[in-house]
Amino acid sequence: MKQNTPESNDSYELFAKNPLVAGLKEEQVRALFSISQELTVNKGEYLMREGDPANEMFIIMEGSLEVIKYDIKYKQDYVIHTLHAGDSVGELALLDTGPRSASVRATTFTCLRKLYFTDIHEITSQDTAINSIFFKLSRNISQRLRCTTDVARDALEKQVDEYKTRVAMGNFVVNVIIALCLIAFGLDGLKYAMSIAPTSSYVTLPLTLVLLSFIYFLMKTSNLPWSAFGFTFTNLKRSVYEGIGFTCIIMVLIVGLKWVLIHYVPAYAGRSLIEPYALFKNPADHTIEMWLTLLAIYGLFISPLQELMARGALQGLLEQFLASEHKVLLSIIASNLIFSTAHLFMSSQIGVYVFVGGLYLGWLYSRTHNLVGVWVAHWLLGSWALSVVGL
Repeated sequence: MKQNTPESNDSYELFAKNPLVAGLKEEQVRALFSISQELTVNKGEYLMREGDPANEMFIIMEGSLEVIKYDIKYKQDYVIHTLHAGDSVGELALLDTGPRSASVRATTFTCLRKLYFTDIHEITSQDTAINSIFFKLSRNISQRLRCTTDVARDALEKQVDEYKTRVAMGNFVVNVIIALCLIAFGLDGLKYAMSIAPTSSYVTLPLTLVLLSFIYFLMKTSNLPWSAFGFTFTNLKRSVYEGIGFTCIIMVLIVGLKWVLIHYVPAYAGRSLIEPYALFKNPADHTIEMWLTLLAIYGLFISPLQELMARGALQGLLEQFLASEHKVLLSIIASNLIFSTAHLFMSSQIGVYVFVGGLYLGWLYSRTHNLVGVWVAHWLLGSWALSVVGL
């Protein structure tokens, strides 16, 4: 903070244009200007601090200041108002003689005029017409009080929203824990069903419908709009284009992976590169009709329902609840860990495939937050990997 002694005509002209002295005669304005001193404050420097004794007020000639209140409980500063050229600051103590009620910090290089309270009282006692500045100061304080009320209202609304989010997050965590425990208890039954079913779809489709009703309950009780779960026309075309384009690249890589497994993993030795009927246990089911039926069920029912659960609901809710700067990455990993756990009854290998593929689909969904694109990608990826290449 620097106090300048030389006064210029430019300084007086700026002072005379201030609303605080509007309506006063020129000699009265000059009288007030004569008792003021020029002061400059660099960006980031404090003009005053909360609790300091107050002996003067300031008029901002150029630049800007922010008014700050310190929260003792959370040990954090909160900006409650911003002041610009033409505004006054520190005038509250002129009326109530109390200490500074807030801190004031420069957000840019700022030039001010400083007026001591004793000088103001002395000059107003000599010329009662100058008392009009007290009325204008009171009006400024009233306007600032209105602004502070708005800030307080916004802060209360934010606290209510945060409370609702915490409640929704608590319900979400409890329900997910219950669902995972039920799946764990039913693991033996699911494995037995897999051993007698012609294909895994006969088990995964009913299981998907059961999980879907659970996920619908989560979404309904979250009080979030449907667009938060990917039900939106926003980015629809982009999601489809990206879903097809990126997935075609992954499909080529899957063929390469199968080739590597055949040549270097004993369990895959002797297998063909393309195995469209790998999912069918009964050779009698190795028909084009059964193959097309499986693709239709997978694409029209299993893929969209699973994407609604994994991406729309789990990943969507986690993105809403998490506050970390890496919340997108964390939501992708966490949602896929939860979702792949529900596939462990098939085999640990399938669980790993679901998790790795889910990371790709989660990344794809995070780009557009539209379910259509990941639905198409899931259909292509799953059909190609399981019903064409035969991983």
